[in-house]
Amino acid sequence: MPFGDSLPELQLGSEYDSFEHRFRGIFAAIAFRAIAYVDRVAVQPTLPNNTRIIVEDRLTRDMTADDSVHAHLKCLDSYKGLECVGLEGETALINYFEGILYMARHAISGLSSDERKAWPDYSYDYLSNSYDQISGQEHYITHAVGYMKHTTRHMSCVHIPIVVRSATLADEVPDSVFGEMADYAHALWSCQPTRLFVPVLLMHGIQLSLVVFTRSGWHNVDLGPFAYNDNQPGYNDFDLLSRAFCLLLYFLSLPPQKFGHFCDVSRRIWGNYEFVHRRDSGDHDQDPVLVDVNINDDSTNSSINIYSSDRIERTVNLRGGFADVFRVEKNDRDFILKLAWTPVDQLPEPAVYDALKATNIPNIPSIIDSGIIIENSFGFR
Repeated sequence: MPFGDSLPELQLGSEYDSFEHRFRGIFAAIAFRAIAYVDRVAVQPTLPNNTRIIVEDRLTRDMTADDSVHAHLKCLDSYKGLECVGLEGETALINYFEGILYMARHAISGLSSDERKAWPDYSYDYLSNSYDQISGQEHYITHAVGYMKHTTRHMSCVHIPIVVRSATLADEVPDSVFGEMADYAHALWSCQPTRLFVPVLLMHGIQLSLVVFTRSGWHNVDLGPFAYNDNQPGYNDFDLLSRAFCLLLYFLSLPPQKFGHFCDVSRRIWGNYEFVHRRDSGDHDQDPVLVDVNINDDSTNSSINIYSSDRIERTVNLRGGFADVFRVEKNDRDFILKLAWTPVDQLPEPAVYDALKATNIPNIPSIIDSGIIIENSFGFR
């Protein structure tokens, strides 16, 4: 599915257009130094003279840095982007991906101070580790984009798992790896209670896809090729790579509360949760049922301390409604906190309890407080 037709619920189109227009020189510069992946080997491509002339003219026009384009590209040459040349298979692809992130940071450092301020906050880093074995499965998350400010390396610090396959050039998600990606998504739903959806980055050959698992299903966002498939690429190949790098770096510039979570988890997943009521932006006379959520470093009078050890063990489904349930304490009293997913066409749980109480059914749980954090995320609230 092309980016323009995908994930309309996130309303990212206008933001992406602005990002692409302002920083297109960076994406073109990285594409100019991209590898070719031929016969599963990373090689240094050679641009034909006519292609090089067109590309360098575009770079000269697009580059937003104060330095000349040639000086800027020389800086990228000396950096880590080409260390994967000569490597084979999945090792070449994942080393190349890490090099892209390094080149992006290096290119950003060449921007003017005003342009650097305009680049979104970069809160992620490439993580290579064997995280805890996924329950009931034989594989691990060995590659991921994670939260760089987290002090421990655990499954809870994974933002986007990465799956690498060198054996296919298919545009569609290969069936052989879909189950593995679904297991990764299920593992993150199980350990990150603030999740709205789980994106998984798939490198299948030279193609990049972002497979997004939501409560209602999954979406495949085609980012395009991120390496050349010929050691003498043409201008169209260069243009496709520039676009893919733009999409990739755009998604990696979005903060977690904008892409994947209902609050900012860049510093921590567990801690002091503060649920603050806000009124509906439409009718200010309505009850303040909508809720903002923050995770604080320190406990406050209004926060609730929640850790994984407080979680009541229960089955977490990959799709459909489910609830995270925690034992919590507030004002020296014990409570049950429930974060529940409900289809938008069904009554939320508090309304169901109210309806049951109206019929005088005994032993209905008393609700101390409730609210809606997200009104509609892919058909669920």
